[in-house]
Amino acid sequence: MDLSVVRERIKIVEDLEEENRKSKEMIKSVLENDLEYQKVAQQSKELNKRKKRLKDELLSEEGNQKLVEDIKANLDEINTLREILSVELMEYYAKNQTDEIKDANGEQRKFKVIIRLAPRVSEQN
Repeated sequence: MDLSVVRERIKIVEDLEEENRKSKEMIKSVLENDLEYQKVAQQSKELNKRKKRLKDELLSEEGNQKLVEDIKANLDEINTLREILSVELMEYYAKNQTDEIKDANGEQRKFKVIIRLAPRVSEQN
C-alpha cells in the first residue's frame, strides 16, 4: 500500500465535502429568499407543532405512557448490548480474521468491520 495514495484519497474526500458544504449553503440561501417557499415552510411548521401536541396528548394517556417507557427501556438495553457486541465482534475478527460467525440458531451471519477517519482536531470544536 502506497501511503501517498491514501493521503491523496483523504484530500479528495475532504475537497468534495467542502464543495458540498458550499453547495448546501447556496441552496439554503435560495430557499430563504423565496417568499412562496417561506410561506409554505411556515404553514408546515405550524402543522407540525399541532401534530406534536396531539401526539403528546395521546402518548401521555396512562396505557400509552407505559408502552413509551417500555420502548425507551428496551432501546437503552439494545444500545448497550450493541456496544458490547461490537467490541466482541472486533475481538472475534482480530482473532479469527473472518467476518462471519454462527448465531444462536446455527445460521452463518456476516458482520461489517467499519473504520472511519476521525475529523481534524480543528473540526471537533
